[in-house]
Amino acid sequence: MTGNPLSGHTAANQASMTGSGVFTDSLKDGQHITSPSLTNMLEGVHGNGIILEEDTAGTASSRNTPEDLPGVCEQDTNTYSIRIVGGHAVLDGVLYKFAGGPGGSQLVEFSNASAHKRASYSALSSGQEALIVVYVSTDTANQCITWELGSAVTTASNTYPTTPSAFLSNPKSSGLDVTQSVVLAVIRVVYSATGGPDGGGGTNYLDLSISESNDKRVFVRPTPLYLSPVTSGAVGATTPVDSHTELDAYNQDTGNLSTAACRFGALWQSFGAQITSTTAGDNGKDVLYYSGTFGANAADRYTRSVFDRVLTSTATSIDLTAADANILVLTPSGTFTITTSGPFPAGYIIEIKNTHGSNTGTFALTNSTTSAIGDTADADGGYARFVCTVSHATDPTFVRLQ
Repeated sequence: MTGNPLSGHTAANQASMTGSGVFTDSLKDGQHITSPSLTNMLEGVHGNGIILEEDTAGTASSRNTPEDLPGVCEQDTNTYSIRIVGGHAVLDGVLYKFAGGPGGSQLVEFSNASAHKRASYSALSSGQEALIVVYVSTDTANQCITWELGSAVTTASNTYPTTPSAFLSNPKSSGLDVTQSVVLAVIRVVYSATGGPDGGGGTNYLDLSISESNDKRVFVRPTPLYLSPVTSGAVGATTPVDSHTELDAYNQDTGNLSTAACRFGALWQSFGAQITSTTAGDNGKDVLYYSGTFGANAADRYTRSVFDRVLTSTATSIDLTAADANILVLTPSGTFTITTSGPFPAGYIIEIKNTHGSNTGTFALTNSTTSAIGDTADADGGYARFVCTVSHATDPTFVRLQ
C-alpha cells in the first residue's frame, strides 16, 4: 500500500504484507500501541534509526511504499520466521549495514538455534501468546539484527502480553560495546504445536506461530540540511553573527560555547561583513561559518568562514581575523601592511594579490616577522600565498607557500 513511509508505523498502513503476520498496531484512535512506539521516538531524537536512500531519490519506485522500504519485517515461508529487508541504520553516531544492506534481506528464525536471539527462551505452552521485539544492534557478526522474546501470557485471560525490555539496557546478553539499538518491529506470536521444523516440541524451537508483525521503524533525518540564517537583528535582517562570541550572545542571553570547558564545535549560516576601507562581494550575503577549538582553553577557540571569500581594497593597512575574507585583491594607495588578529586554525590559507605597479607591502608571518609582497613588476608578480602552521589565540604563525 502506498503512502507516507512512516504510515507503516503510525497507521498500520501495510495492507500487502505476505504471510500470517497482519498489521494492527498503530497510533490511530481505537487501536493499541506498544512501548517501542514511544522508545523509538526517543531513539530518533537521539539520532538513532534507519537512514533511507529512498528519501533523497525523487523517482524511487518504493519511496512511498512502506512495506518495500528497509527494515520491514514480514512473516516468511513458515510461521516461525521473518524476512527483514536490508538497509543502513545509524547507532551511536555510526553507520551500520543491517540485514544484508540495501537490496539484500535476512531470514530470521525465532528459535533457540538462532544466532540473532538476545538470550535463550522457554517454549510457549498451549493457550499462550507473547511479543517479540526485532531490532537493529551493533552485532555485526549477525547482520546487526537481534530479537528478544517477552514473557508469555495466557490468551484466555484477556491480558495483552508485555513487550520485552532487557534490550533497552543491553541489546545482547553476551555483551556489545555499543548498548544503543533501534526497533524494527514488534511481532505477536501464539502457541503452535508445529512451531518449528521438527514439528514442535524440540529443544531449540519455541512452539510459536506469528500472528502480527507491527512496524516500529524510525527513519532519521536525511539530507538536505536546511540552515536558517543567524542574525542578531529581526527576521530578514543581515546583521552578521560571525564569531563564537557573537553566537553566544546573538539572542540577548549569553551562552557557553566560548567557555574553557566547552569542547563542542558549531556550524551556522549568517552573513558576510567587510573590513573598513575594503569592499567584500559577500557583504550582507549568505556565509557559512564554523567554530572549533585547537586547545584546552577558551582563548583557543576560533571561528572561520567555511569557503573562500574575497575582498578588494585600496587601503594601506588591513587587519584580518579568521572570520574575514581570506583572498585579498589590492590596489594600495601606498606601501601596505597586512596583519592578523586573534586565533587562526592551522591550515588556514590567505592569498594576496597586489595589482599596483609600484606600491609594495608586507604580510605579518608572526608578531615580529614579515614577508615582503612586491608590485606587479617584481619577481613575485605581486602575488603571495600563506598558510597558518601554528595555531595561537593571539600570535599564530604563518609560512609563505608562494
